[in-house]
Amino acid sequence: MATLKEVAEMAGVSVSTVSYVLNGKKKVRPETLKRIEDAIDALDYCPNLLASSLKTNRSKTIGVVASDITNLFFVDVLKNMEEELTKNGYCMILCNADNNAEKEKKSLRRLLSRNIDGLILIGTGDSDLSGYRKINLPLVCLDRVADEEFFTIRVDHVLGGCLATKYLLNKGYRKILYIGNSQYAFSRDRFQGYRQSMNEYGLSGNIKAMDLHTLKSEEAFQETKVLLQKEETFDAVFGGIDYFAIGALKALLSHGISVPEQVGVIGYDDIAPAKFTWPELTTIAQPKAEMGKNAVQYLLSMIQGEQVKERELVLKPYIIERASA
Repeated sequence: MATLKEVAEMAGVSVSTVSYVLNGKKKVRPETLKRIEDAIDALDYCPNLLASSLKTNRSKTIGVVASDITNLFFVDVLKNMEEELTKNGYCMILCNADNNAEKEKKSLRRLLSRNIDGLILIGTGDSDLSGYRKINLPLVCLDRVADEEFFTIRVDHVLGGCLATKYLLNKGYRKILYIGNSQYAFSRDRFQGYRQSMNEYGLSGNIKAMDLHTLKSEEAFQETKVLLQKEETFDAVFGGIDYFAIGALKALLSHGISVPEQVGVIGYDDIAPAKFTWPELTTIAQPKAEMGKNAVQYLLSMIQGEQVKERELVLKPYIIERASA
């Protein structure tokens, strides 16, 4: 197995320079960094992170608890987080909480037993965070309800609800159905934006919401079919997540309803399948790359002992215009 000294000799730098680069403690010129990376690849060098962690009390590992790793929105955020961690010499251990508070607690215990340097909580969890106060570990909450004790990165979902609703209203739709799940704060915020916009346009009498029990397309499909069979009238659907919009879209098309000519459909999140529905789904996008990168950058700053003065970073969503509305 290659040694740190051999990497340094091949790259033409000191052992300490290679060590600092691997530990993310020192910035070097791009050409020097490339020589070090090329030497590592050529020699297939694998640093002994266990030995390093014993010396520095740093494992170079971040724990991540995601509420639901089957949700493609979170997959995109996690990809950007992993890329940013890799750039900084870190890796992550991912646990799936399955939208279950008890499973989340068990995931936390498992992560703490692995001597992680910091923790990111990502997802829809509205669960009690009081237990996290005891762990004395840098922590970032991403796209979930938190309190001022924890640094939080979130998207302005009230604004997103307004953007989606006003987009439909400006297209001439007036009887807009909102599909959401009121268990979750993000859905309640998006509904608030929808309701504000409907009231602003003098359409409070047209406010109509479908409250689901899951976050699955299947339930949105089935419940939209029920409404259509009852011949309830609406000329647009605002799916509080893309999965709801996709389910509703399928129900409309299977009922012989033309989209967007008879009923417009808009979603929220801009997951990958939104580009491959027919018609392609107009949606509200969250800045997923910015969310993932910022979560890592703020957490690494905390790990390095830097003071983070602000307690919250609020990002703005934006419209992706396609063919469904």
